[in-house]
Amino acid sequence: MTGNGTAAPKNERVDWVDYAKGICIVMVVMMHSVLGVQKAADQAGFMNLVVEFARPFRMPDFFLISGLFLPLVINRDWRTYLDRKVGHFAYFYVLWVTIQFGFKAPSFAAEVGWPGVAHLYLLSFIDPFGTLWFIYLLPVFFVVIKATRQIPSWIIWSIAALLEMKHISTGWTLIDEFASRFVYIYSGYLFANYVFALSNRARAYPILALAGLALWAVADAGLVYTGASEWPVISLALGLAGACAIITIGTLLAKMQWLDVLRYFGEH
Repeated sequence: MTGNGTAAPKNERVDWVDYAKGICIVMVVMMHSVLGVQKAADQAGFMNLVVEFARPFRMPDFFLISGLFLPLVINRDWRTYLDRKVGHFAYFYVLWVTIQFGFKAPSFAAEVGWPGVAHLYLLSFIDPFGTLWFIYLLPVFFVVIKATRQIPSWIIWSIAALLEMKHISTGWTLIDEFASRFVYIYSGYLFANYVFALSNRARAYPILALAGLALWAVADAGLVYTGASEWPVISLALGLAGACAIITIGTLLAKMQWLDVLRYFGEH
């Protein structure tokens, strides 16, 4: 199992990737909106069922897709690699965490004082702040993947899978989310060719793809609503299966050129 540079054309956008990323963005926005309304209203609505259905695969899909194009740049020297895969995200994290703190500083100061605000701001560079955690984690993942290239990939993947199944909860976002998500971005990197092959088959056999999606939806819903989706092994299987399902959906939407607004979200 090794990543290589044959997963996708270097200079072309892949339509279904944009659709799949767009679906991820919509699901994340939906989650924050629904949970925010529920908290304000102090009751759950029917949309909570949709949010819960998407919980096993919402972020796994995002990270798996983020790993798909790593084979194209993983062989570059460290300086170029860090410039492409770390500097970009580090810049946006620093920018947005500063903007958020600018707006939230007065409310934080009312609770912990201005020295406490400064402490929280500095702490955000050690442990990611709020909803920006995924921007923080991406460059961390990219560095770890390149730094561990000399270790057999099956060892790295096995350790990553065990971390996900342990459901680690230390209270530190960096540690907890790394343990929960690394296996997915590493799977995208490691199995990129298989993911692109899955998309090609879905495009070639749409009826069969729809049948597979129907079976997946029933299985995901059943495991989520019975509480089994959080069990070790099952959580990992649902994350990977759900990511493949979103990739399949993205492929079918791209094939039919439906819901182009999703592709717009994915491109931006």
